[in-house]
Amino acid sequence: MNTPELDYITVKGFKSIASVEKLELRPINVIIGPNGSGKSNFIGIFSFLHEIREGRLNEYVRKAGGAENILHFGSKTTEELKIMVSFRQEVNQYELTLKPTSDDGLYPANEWANFWDKARYPQGPFNKSLSPLDGGREAGISDSSLTRTADWVRTRLGRWRLYHVHDTSSSSPLRKTAKLNDNRFLRPDGSNLPSFLYLLQQKYPESYSLIRRTVQRVTPFFDDFMLAPDTLNEEFIRMEWRHKNSDQYFGASSLSDGTIRFIALATLFLQPEELRPSIILVDEPELGLHPAAITKLASLVKQASVTTQVILSTQSPLLLDHFQPEDVLVADRVDGSTQFTRLDPEKLAGWLDDYSLGQLWEKNEFGGRPGGS
Repeated sequence: MNTPELDYITVKGFKSIASVEKLELRPINVIIGPNGSGKSNFIGIFSFLHEIREGRLNEYVRKAGGAENILHFGSKTTEELKIMVSFRQEVNQYELTLKPTSDDGLYPANEWANFWDKARYPQGPFNKSLSPLDGGREAGISDSSLTRTADWVRTRLGRWRLYHVHDTSSSSPLRKTAKLNDNRFLRPDGSNLPSFLYLLQQKYPESYSLIRRTVQRVTPFFDDFMLAPDTLNEEFIRMEWRHKNSDQYFGASSLSDGTIRFIALATLFLQPEELRPSIILVDEPELGLHPAAITKLASLVKQASVTTQVILSTQSPLLLDHFQPEDVLVADRVDGSTQFTRLDPEKLAGWLDDYSLGQLWEKNEFGGRPGGS
C-alpha cells in the first residue's frame, strides 16, 4: 500500500473539537459516532482548509454565521484556532493559527509551510513563514505565486475533495444537464456527472467499462449509459441510460435515489488514478443504498485506498462490517468536546471471534453510540 497523503492532523478550537493532538490518519479512515458527536465537523476541517487555500476564508466564516460559530464554544472559551497537517512521513507540514477579529471574522495570525527530509537534512527543517493576503484577511497559502515547499503544500491542499451526493430529489444536480466541457474533476455535488462520465467513456475506456460493470452488479436491469452532447445545444450533455430488456433510453429522472447515488459513488472511486483526488472525503455515503450496494461500496473504498486516502463518516453497522478495526475512528462527546479514538485490534480480538464490528458497535462495546461509551 502506498504511503497515505496525510500522516496525522492536529486541530484545536474548531467547532466541537476543543483539542485533537497528532491524530493518526491511515489509508482508510471510517469515522463512527452518534448524531452530534462531531463526525461531520472532523470532515469539515478538510473542507475548511480547502476553502482557505482557495482564498475564501472570509466567505467560509460568513456562511458559517461568523467566527463565534466556528470557534469552540465561541471566543470567550477559544482565543485561537489551530490546524496542523503532516504529509507523507512528516517530510512536509502546514500550520495555521487563526484569531477572531472585532467584526466576528477570522484572520491568519501565524502560518508556516515546513519541509524536513530527516535522512537528507538531519540538522533540522526548512520553515517558510507565509504572509497573509487581502490586507491580512486571507491566508498566505492562497497565493498562486508561491514557490518550493509552500507551493507543494498549496498544490496538495487543492487535491482534496469533500463529496456530498445526498440530494437525489427531482431537482438534484445529479439529475440535471451539465456543461459538456465541465470535466476536469468530478464536482463535490456530482453536478457534472454526465460530462465526467462522457470524458471517461471517450478518453479512459477501461475505467468507464469498470464503472459500467460495477453499476450492473448492483442494478441488474441497467445495461449502459447513453452519453452524447445535446442535439439542440451541443454545449450541454444529459445522462441517459438503457434498460437491459429494451432498446429505449431513459433519463436520469427515472433512476431511483439509491441507484443514482451509487452511480456517482462508483464513478468517484473508480475514476482513473490520475484524475482522482489525493484525499476523498464522503459524509455518510451509505444513505439510501441497498445492502448489496453498501457491500460493493466498501469494496470500492478498499480498492481506491491503495493510491488514494479515504475518509468516511458513517452510521451504518453494515458498512462498518467490511473494514478492519484499525480503519475505524470512534467519535464521542466528552464534557462537550469531540474526542476520537482509533480502535485497537488486539483489544477486540476475542470479541471478533463471535461478533462483527457492526454488531459490537450496536452493542456499544467501544463507544460511538448515543449515551456515550
